[in-house]
Amino acid sequence: MPLTTPLPTGFSEQIHELLPEEAPALLRALDEEPSVSIRLNARKTREIELSLPLGDTVPWAKPWGYYLDQRPSFTADPLWHAGCYYVQEASSMLLSLVKPLLGEEPLTALDLCAAPGGKSTLLLDLLPEGSVLVSNELIRSRAQILAENIQKWGSTQSIVTSTEPRALGKLRTTFDFILVDAPCSGEGMLRKDEEARRQWSPGLVAQCARQQREILEDIWPALRPGGILVYSTCTFNRDEDEAMVGYLVEEFGAEPLALPDCPNEITPSTLSPYPCYRMMPHRVRGEGLFLAVLRKSEDEGPAKGKPSKGKGRGSIKVPAEVFTWITEDLRQDLILQQVGDDQLVAYSPSVSSLVEQLQALKVPILTSGIPLAEVKGKNYLPHPALALSLALAEEAFPRVEVTQETAIRYLAREAILLPEATPRGFVLICYRGQALGFVKHLGNRSNNLYPQAWRIRHPELVLATLAEGK
Repeated sequence: MPLTTPLPTGFSEQIHELLPEEAPALLRALDEEPSVSIRLNARKTREIELSLPLGDTVPWAKPWGYYLDQRPSFTADPLWHAGCYYVQEASSMLLSLVKPLLGEEPLTALDLCAAPGGKSTLLLDLLPEGSVLVSNELIRSRAQILAENIQKWGSTQSIVTSTEPRALGKLRTTFDFILVDAPCSGEGMLRKDEEARRQWSPGLVAQCARQQREILEDIWPALRPGGILVYSTCTFNRDEDEAMVGYLVEEFGAEPLALPDCPNEITPSTLSPYPCYRMMPHRVRGEGLFLAVLRKSEDEGPAKGKPSKGKGRGSIKVPAEVFTWITEDLRQDLILQQVGDDQLVAYSPSVSSLVEQLQALKVPILTSGIPLAEVKGKNYLPHPALALSLALAEEAFPRVEVTQETAIRYLAREAILLPEATPRGFVLICYRGQALGFVKHLGNRSNNLYPQAWRIRHPELVLATLAEGK
């Protein structure tokens, strides 16, 4: 549905001044319908056919990025809730082209402004095996959504935090890779965001540029010498884009890097002497985006050693059965820790070490490692996130396959009927082979253990939409 708020006059004038040859086509494109795109979870969708109107692949995000021929009701698709794919704007997938620069050794990575999680889930697929990703979001409500999306993606090597960039900057030379997808004036989203049109002003642009510079100053110390920082925005103006790259080069000695194997659809910036890239809505099927890659000088100081294997915190004693919930290849090196009074978490040594560093700085951690169990007195209940984790052992729990309607009712935390032959105890509810979550089957009824915060709010409306589609 087209937007009703016209493009701000000041913005149109800015574009004519900034990009005089591109301006007419760009401004026309911003009044057209946006495209819809998704990115598949490579580890969950290898052997499953999605019931989605898949169209062309996204050229810079092959083989996992796809345009959709129409926008379906994602809420009505249990596979979306299962983390089988992420609804991500196509231009944001440009980050995929960074992969050849990451090497093959495990990295310690940070997504600084990560909510709602599109680029973090992409990074989890791009980073070399064994890497650890910290995904941070300052605003707590947005951080909760980020944590949900990270958990549904299934990663075992992630940490979600909610703090200011300055706090993470104290982890000096800790990160091999940092993504700063900076808060911005949102000019690149003017085609699809009514609020962005209403809020835009030259004052907002100036305010965002000041904030971006502060963020970069705060986080730069956390990047190791030789490490890579990716800076991106979803805006068009020079102050928030090319000027920020120039600042990093001139003030911090950063080395700009070119994207390898860049498709023809991507527009190199003409507004900077350094390699920078713009996604232009009149040239690509996607929204406006700016991206640049920079390397920290090796001469800036000695790199900090790789994270240690932890301080030897002994794993707490738990029933042997709990270990069988995790795939056998992960069990050997895991460190089990009780978080708070009611949660059991399993960490690899690399995640455990980084968690310790974050805790020492009193950085709030929303989720980390493998959330394994909820502790109820002497009882251990499988954690809801474990159902969606790639760490879950295939044979750990009995599985019950359900229909789409039953899956939606389960995801709404309603009581569902299970087959008579279903064994008592914890049971994994699945849709088309993909785990959704747990119930505790008591014989005559089942307790729905799906998280309250994740539930579908209006299942009858969702089911009505589903019926109309059929």
